Formats: sequence, structure tokens, C-alpha cells
Amino acid sequence: MTEPTPTIEKSKKITAINKQTIHKICSGQVVFDLAGAIKELVENSLDSGATLIDIKLKDYGKTCISISDNGSGVLEEDFAGLGLKHHTSKLKEFSDLTEVDTFGFRGEALSSLCSLAELTIITRHSTSEHGFKLEFDHNGILQKKEACAREVGTTVHVKNIFKCLPVRAKEFTRNLKKEYARAIQVLYNYCIVSTDTKITCSNSVSGKSNVVVTTTNSSSILNNINIVFGKKASKGLLKLDLLPPDEATLQEYNLRNDVAIDFEWDCYVSSCDHTVGRSTPDRQFFYVNGRPCDPAKVNKLINHIYHKYNNKQYPFIFLNLKLNKQSTDINVTPDKRTIFCTQENLILAALKFSLISKWDKLQGNLNVKPISELNFGTKRAISPANTNPPAKRFQNLQTSSNTEHLDENSVQYDNKNKIIEYDNYNVQNDISNQTKILDNAEMSISMLTIKQKLQEKENNLSKLVTTSTRIKYKAQLESAKNSVAEDELKRELTKESFLKMEIIGQFNLGFIIARLEKDLFIIDQHATDEKYRFEKLNNETQLKTQKLIVPKALNLSSLNETILIEHQKTFEDNGFFFKINHEGKIVNSVFFLINIATKTYLYILAESGQRVELTGMPVSGYWQFGQEDIEELIFLIREGGVEHKENRIYRPSRVRQMLASRACRSAVMIGTALNNNEMQKLVTQMAQMENPWSCPHGRPTIRHLLSLHLVHK
Repeated sequence: MTEPTPTIEKSKKITAINKQTIHKICSGQVVFDLAGAIKELVENSLDSGATLIDIKLKDYGKTCISISDNGSGVLEEDFAGLGLKHHTSKLKEFSDLTEVDTFGFRGEALSSLCSLAELTIITRHSTSEHGFKLEFDHNGILQKKEACAREVGTTVHVKNIFKCLPVRAKEFTRNLKKEYARAIQVLYNYCIVSTDTKITCSNSVSGKSNVVVTTTNSSSILNNINIVFGKKASKGLLKLDLLPPDEATLQEYNLRNDVAIDFEWDCYVSSCDHTVGRSTPDRQFFYVNGRPCDPAKVNKLINHIYHKYNNKQYPFIFLNLKLNKQSTDINVTPDKRTIFCTQENLILAALKFSLISKWDKLQGNLNVKPISELNFGTKRAISPANTNPPAKRFQNLQTSSNTEHLDENSVQYDNKNKIIEYDNYNVQNDISNQTKILDNAEMSISMLTIKQKLQEKENNLSKLVTTSTRIKYKAQLESAKNSVAEDELKRELTKESFLKMEIIGQFNLGFIIARLEKDLFIIDQHATDEKYRFEKLNNETQLKTQKLIVPKALNLSSLNETILIEHQKTFEDNGFFFKINHEGKIVNSVFFLINIATKTYLYILAESGQRVELTGMPVSGYWQFGQEDIEELIFLIREGGVEHKENRIYRPSRVRQMLASRACRSAVMIGTALNNNEMQKLVTQMAQMENPWSCPHGRPTIRHLLSLHLVHK
């Protein structure tokens, strides 16, 4: 019998990708989301020399994005290349990149938008007698051109963005308001840095239009900051002068002592005073030669230094680095927000020395408050001497887990009936000490005792490990390995796993040893009960509200006002109540006329921060709340997309701290002896938690202790 001849598959012919597919491939696109679309179109307007840019969004940008400007317009001879890939007026050769002074240069933004949406452009160049209306297909090819009336400038209409990519369109719709908030945050970058330019953005929903942000042709960065974020935005801002680094800082960054600083900057940062910082890092803006960017090392350095002076807040940052174009590379990523720079270490050294010098000088000028004003911490009880182990220093405080009427002034008594009090600082010390017990791999656990318990349940411990045995948990019990250990637990355990665990016993009156199949786990009895009670409080507690005699204006930005109004119920759950003035306060001096096509529009703008007034705020014992908690909650909603997580309750960090304190006080304490049923209850509770892996203070609740596959004798 003859063997069959093997078939040889012919190699496939290499052919060019068709134009329609090219436009849809991600690597060829510079527009990935709503923020990217607005960013590219605003940059085009600024590059055209516009001093007036009007952005109109319909249904948060889903239905239509329209951007009009009074720039130079487009020459008729350039119409055909507007929507084509790699067509630009900025470059002829690659070497021209080093001379680019404008935002755009790749010539892909309009091409990408053509592939994602329906693109129409109305433009008139200064040399033309009239304007033209241009329509493009999804390949960027000009399909229709007709004359129309328009002043000099350009209007771009982007309708039904992402309609050509069904999956992305569905995701965009699902996260619409989150995408919208991110787009406005990106727009803030240009509103602040663009002096002598008026930028206006409005959003229309169900025919009703609201101004989101506006500037007023100011020549001052500080004025732009105040106009965008409200009159009080520049309070506490300091101008940071560029100082040459000292010798120690130069050595830290491996720089020569004679290195020359050949760059400049415009920089404003918050004072380190605790009354002027922000609860979130939402107002930090970085630029290189006026181009918005994301310098990770610079951002990290500034925040790290600031937290040495004020570890509870974040600074407002405006930093525009003016660098030699020959030392920077902006051709790194499609969005051009990542920039390489040969002077990075020198910039970091100058920033560090300048910031420390500025903030050090302020330390002698800080206002000192009397102790009576500062002592607002929750009281807890400990033994007089701080020499006993944590297990002896935690008292079993029996209080209600979800009542609003907790007495924040309550005191505890030790075995000599002496009254002992301490504040949150000492609480954190106890927490830190307790953490060391769980994190220490050398804890004195008697493995012999554990093995004896196991032998009562199982007689085959002597089986050797086979080659097919999979060891699930490899992370060590070290604080530096916390994230790795937690990731392993999340991957291997489900909520049902806690229901299947067998209780082996209690260790050191503080930890539960539990077994699941061939693995032993150690569970912090206080941390896990604290987390269970915290989640219960977080879901059920509605804080009491104290009404204000006189409503207080908040001076929020228009975007933050909109978020607050749309999620008013979330704020009410946290005890904040508002009076909403939907019409806003009209500023007579802020209006302008613009002629687009044949229509004339009159804009009368509402002043930023005038639609919302605070009428009631939460109260609870010594805990005090205010505007910074409102702004933090707005930030959490904006970043988290609250409209699609209805079961999640957003809380400002100080509210979480208060609830965590209550949960801690009522949870089972270390030092408490538990019977089998009580231990089983605590382990079963973990199956009911949203996040059972750590307590509200970040302490781990459970760690893998031992794989029984490794026990041979």
C-alpha cells in the first residue's frame, strides 16, 4: 500500500488591506473616546489661530459634537485631503517634527473621525468670498461640496460617533456620562492654558442647553483658573519660582554640579496649609510648551513632596514646562500626551529643590490652633502603659453596629476603674502593631498542635506530593507581598469557599485557623468582623442632617454642578442637601455674538458656581463635614460611573473613616476567646461581603497559611 502524499498548503498571498478596514484598525486611529474627539478638534481650532471656540454637545456628545471657531479656515485646494490619512500641512519630512509649534501634525484626526462617525465641515478661508459645506464618507473621501454663507473660520459636525463600530458604540452609550465627564476634564486643560482665547462648551439634552465651561479671552492663567473653577479656585495658589538645585539634590539625580538650566516654567501650586488643598487630585494640569501631557514622574514627585507637609490633601498644580524643542520628542503615542525629554532628571531635581524651598518657608507661617479645636478624634480605651501586646490593649467594646445615636464622647474603664481615653492617632498605632502580627511569617504557631487536630479528621496526611499536584498559593506572609497574596486569594477563592471552610481552632486569642480541602488559612477575627460591620453600616446608614440658617454658595465648576444635580440622591444619602437654581445667575458682562452659516446666536452665560447652594450638612458627634467632602464625592462619582453601579454607595473618605471607627468599636476584639460556633459565624460572614480581603483600614483579613500537600510526615 502506498502512503498518501502529504498535502502542502500554499502560502497566502500578501495583499494590501482595503481602505475601509485600515480606518477601523485601532493602530491607525487617534480617536478612542469622546475626550479624544473633542481634544483633536479643539487643537485644530487653536492651530488655526482661533480666538473664539464654541463647542456644542448634544446628548453628552452621543448624538452630535459641533465645534466652531473664528480661525483662518481651510483653503479650497486643501478640501480633498482633509479626511485622508497622513495628510497634514505641518510636515513635509520627518526632520520637520523638531520644528512643530502646533498641536497636530500627523494628519489623522479627521480621518479617524470619518471612519467612526458622520463628518461634515463648514469652512471659509480669509481669501474666499463665501464658505463651503463639505461632506465625507467613512474612508475620508470628499463626497459633496456646496457653497454656503459663513464668516471666516471652521465648523466641524461629528454625528453618531462610533456608529460604525457596534461594540464600541454600545460601550460608549453604557458609560456615556462617565465619558462626558472625562471629556470635560480634558477640555479644562485647554481652557486654562489658552490665554487670549475664549472657549465655551455647552451640552443640550431634550432641547435644554446648559453651559458647562467658559473662558473670557483673559491674558492671565490665574484668571482662567478662576473663571473655569470659580472665584475661590486661586485661593492659596503660589507662584513657584525656578531655583537651581543644590549640590545634594544634584547628586541624588546623578547630575554634575556645573550643569546649566536651559529651560523655564510657569508653575502654580497650592500652599501646604490644610485649609487650601484638595481632597482629590482632580485639578492637576501639566504641559510641555503649552501642550497638555501626562508626565508620570513629575506628577508623582510633586504629590509625594506635598504629602510630607500635608498628608491629608492633594495640591492644585499648573505646570507648563518651556523646553528646547530639540530636547523633546512628542511623536511617541497617538494622543501625543506622552513626551520624552532628555532633561528629565534636571527637571525633577529643580522641581524638588524649588518645591521644598517654597513649602519649607511656609512652615513658620502656619496658623496654630488650640488643642480644643483640634481634638475631634473618636475616643477609644487602652491600658495606661503601652508595653502590653496588641491582644491585651484592645478592649471588647459592646456597641450597636448601625445606630446613628452612638455617643462619640463615651469612655471606657480598665480593671482598676481608671478612665482611659485616646484619639485616632493611637488607634492607628494599635492597628499598625496588630498588622505586624498577621504580616510576620515567623509567628509562633505550633504546627504540631494543628497537625494533631487534622489527624482527628483525616488519616491520610502521609501521602506524598505527586507531580500532578498544583500548589495554588505561593505568596509569602510579608507586608511587601500583600498585593500578590490578595490577588491569589481573589483568584482561587469564591464567596462559596468561605461556606465550605472547616474551623481548626483559635490561635493567640486573635486569629482563626480554617481549612479548605488541602489548604490552611489564618483569619484575623477583629479585621474580618470589622469589615463585615463596616459594609453593613455603609449600606444602611443615612446620616443626620443639620439645616443651615443661611444657604451657602459652593462656587463649584459647571461640570461639578451638573454631576451634583444629576446625582443629588447620592449626596442626600450622605446627609448633604441643596437648593438648586436651574436658571443660574446671569452675568450681564459675559455675552457675545457669533455668526455661523446664516444664523446669529446670542449667548448670555450663567456664572460658574451659582446654581447650587448648600442648605444642610451631615452631623455626627465631633465629626464635622464641609465643601471638601462634597467635592471629593463629586470626584468619586465622576471617576466611578455611579449611574451603572446602583448598588454601590459612594462615601467621602471622612464619612468612611467615621463608619470604620464605629465598625472597629463594635467588632470582636483581639484577646477575646471564641468557641467553634462563634468562629464559624465570622468565617460565614465573609461570604456575605462585597470585599472580604481587607478591613476598612487596609489590614488583611485572611491569608493562606499552609498547603497540606507539603506535609509528608
